[in-house]
Amino acid sequence: MDLFSCLSPFVFCSFASGSSGNCYFVGVDNEGLLIDAGISATHIKKGLQQIGVPVSGIKAILLTHDHVDHVRGLEVFAKSNGISIYAHEECVDALLHGPYPIHLPSSCFHVLEMLEPIELSGIAIEPFPVSHDGHGTVGYHLSYQGASLTIATDVGELDPVVEHFLELGQSIVIESNYDDEMLWKGNYPYPLKKRIASSKGHLSNLEASRFVMKHYENGYKNVMFCHLSENNNTPEVAMQCFYRQLRLNRLKPSPDVAVFPLPRHKCTGLIHL
Repeated sequence: MDLFSCLSPFVFCSFASGSSGNCYFVGVDNEGLLIDAGISATHIKKGLQQIGVPVSGIKAILLTHDHVDHVRGLEVFAKSNGISIYAHEECVDALLHGPYPIHLPSSCFHVLEMLEPIELSGIAIEPFPVSHDGHGTVGYHLSYQGASLTIATDVGELDPVVEHFLELGQSIVIESNYDDEMLWKGNYPYPLKKRIASSKGHLSNLEASRFVMKHYENGYKNVMFCHLSENNNTPEVAMQCFYRQLRLNRLKPSPDVAVFPLPRHKCTGLIHL
């Protein structure tokens, strides 16, 4: 049997992940969806070209919330390519009527209800509420033909709902934003440090790794740490925290579970889910 015939047609790719911009592709073959558009339209098109997906293959953009690092390229990319945008009502209202309104007609937007599944490009999608200081912040659980992915970025706390959906995903994208020591000893103003570490801010390396430990042996295929801070984290520090938690829990690295941080600016290439 050809090795590639065993690979799932359901794929994920990160074009950028971090406080300077976030954008992911989820799809089947050469068609699918973008999760957030926090990088330039040019950068998005370059990423799509790298993975062999035409711009015409993007059937929708799903937004997690309205912060600029998740919507920076939205207006140009959606307008120039006629792509529908899906987001929670509060996010749509903030983008259209907030202090920095986006110049797109309201007809481009489709309102998502929390915990109300929809289907796009054959992919089942369930948005769920996430604690963060954006407007209408959501995570997404996506599934296709038995394979599933949960994306939870910009997460202030792992409440029961977020944990439930992260437990459902065979592959997960989970925020691992900051190292506690780097944050509190760093140069950020104290109010900003408090905001980052609050229940409406971001998840630390330790919080993310401790969650993964609870479910590490329960069948995860991919664990992808996302939204690493440029100033309060590094990929090496995030992974050191993960391996430290493995040792503390007397667990060994499993060859069946790929665990890695998503790069800040580089395209990961296609990851089969």
